[in-house]
Amino acid sequence: MKHHVSAFVKYQDIDATNIPYTNHFDIIVFKSIIGGIGRGNNFEAQKKVFKEIYKALKPGGKLLFAENLLASPFHQWLRKRFVNWGSSWRYLSIAEMNELLMDFSKFNYFSTGVLGTFGRNENQRSILSYADRLMLNRICPDNWKYICYGIAEK
Repeated sequence: MKHHVSAFVKYQDIDATNIPYTNHFDIIVFKSIIGGIGRGNNFEAQKKVFKEIYKALKPGGKLLFAENLLASPFHQWLRKRFVNWGSSWRYLSIAEMNELLMDFSKFNYFSTGVLGTFGRNENQRSILSYADRLMLNRICPDNWKYICYGIAEK
């Protein structure tokens, strides 16, 4: 690795609803897993993941995350119609994200993206996300955006 930290990084396949560690990790990172864990409208399983992450972090430990949001009614309709898992995946709302992070001593998150998700390749996504950053992220409400990313501290 470029920064010579590979000896300090360990990857494991762990059930996020039953993490077998307590006060163990300095950092936990995830991207786009909560919606799949909530399949079948299972918000309780999603809540359990955040409780387990909190338990597994050392005091002062950090959670870094990026997760897909419920987004606008238009996004919701398109997902159900054109995405294979769009009807079963349980996307989070901003209010639910606040609820899931409330045990942490502090947290900060941002939401982004209105058009970027509609690109079918990297070039299209790049152009559309530029429009998001330039204008749409500023004028659209957070609950219309489709990505939430941030940091929480135990």
